[in-house]
Amino acid sequence: MLSARIDALVLAAGCSLRAGGPNKLLLPWQEKAVVAHAVDAALASRAGTVHVVTGHERAPLQEALQGRPVNWIHNPNYRSGISTSISTGVTELPTGLDGMVLCLGDMPWVSDRQINRLIDGFCPDAVRVACFGKRRGHPVLFPRAWFGKLLALTGDDLARCLFDHLASAVVEVPMANDAVLRDVDHKEDLDDSQSLLRESA
Repeated sequence: MLSARIDALVLAAGCSLRAGGPNKLLLPWQEKAVVAHAVDAALASRAGTVHVVTGHERAPLQEALQGRPVNWIHNPNYRSGISTSISTGVTELPTGLDGMVLCLGDMPWVSDRQINRLIDGFCPDAVRVACFGKRRGHPVLFPRAWFGKLLALTGDDLARCLFDHLASAVVEVPMANDAVLRDVDHKEDLDDSQSLLRESA
């Protein structure tokens, strides 16, 4: 049986409004930008092509990820919310995919092993979401059957956008640490995270 063809879609288009300063995706952490950790985890995983959706500060983001074999997708409507970046990215995915892992560019602690844990249990009838304890986080693996629903999302609350519409299809995939719950909103989030290792799921 042939392996499922699954790509990764990394969202990196936001304005970092809660950060209240420089673009949080470009903040340095462990010798590279926050977004580079997220993209490198996707590249090291068993996902096929890694697609990066840009919007705010497109050029600096591309510079921070220079030399990495990613497919760039630009969302000109990024100010209208994260749902527009999801729909823009899904629209540009190649035909023939069986599924897509949705990753967030502001989650530098997520590992390639955690992404692989989602991919390993791929099912064409289920949305597989990383969780820790009783909380759902990211990444999330969507089968092709749900791409149409992703195109129809609206708003800027990612959890509500996704899970209110897809609750009946969600399979929770337990992870070994809370990396799948932690994102960067402020520089202090990075300062407080030095002891968090990118452990396997």
